[in-house]
Amino acid sequence: MLTFLVILIGLAAAGAMITFVAVRGLVKKRATVYSGRWLLAIVAMGFLPQLLSLLRLAGTFPAGAAIGAVIYAALMWLFWYVTGGVVCFGVSEELGTVALRSSLDRLGLKYEQQLSSVRLEDGGVLQVSVQDWFGTMQIRPKNAAAAQRMPALVREVSRHLDEAGAGVRYLPYWMYLFFGAMMLGTLLVVVTAVARYHHHGL
Repeated sequence: MLTFLVILIGLAAAGAMITFVAVRGLVKKRATVYSGRWLLAIVAMGFLPQLLSLLRLAGTFPAGAAIGAVIYAALMWLFWYVTGGVVCFGVSEELGTVALRSSLDRLGLKYEQQLSSVRLEDGGVLQVSVQDWFGTMQIRPKNAAAAQRMPALVREVSRHLDEAGAGVRYLPYWMYLFFGAMMLGTLLVVVTAVARYHHHGL
């Protein structure tokens, strides 16, 4: 029952977060910026039922439970590393590139643009990944010097995207709206079916 409840909570949380991102972007008609850590929360909730199932074996198969816990911790560490920085939704390659360069210029930071990264004069390195076809851009600091620059950079990038009306990609918003609606719809169907089952059982 606990595993089932966790699955429902995870489905509700993921559906709500994805739908929020979609609706906010479509209403604003602008590209939006979010911390990559919220993706980690979705992943953590998604793998939690499997972890709980393995931990139930602690009494009869402690080695299996321990291995499951280690694998879960390793996956969370991996996704913690991968989801660092911020993710911009609704950006074309041109809009994302201009937003990043303009923000660096406004902060007075000298930089060198490379293939998939930006090297700052103070030694900071930013990993920049743009998926033009899907309309997303991830900016992730690769070292401590870049991490210190991130808060100010994110504020400037967000400001630029709020002011820019052209170059917005709506595909990620519509896809998130579709998947969010699917998750919340599935949750509603499951909760309704369980409620009816218990009602007839009484």
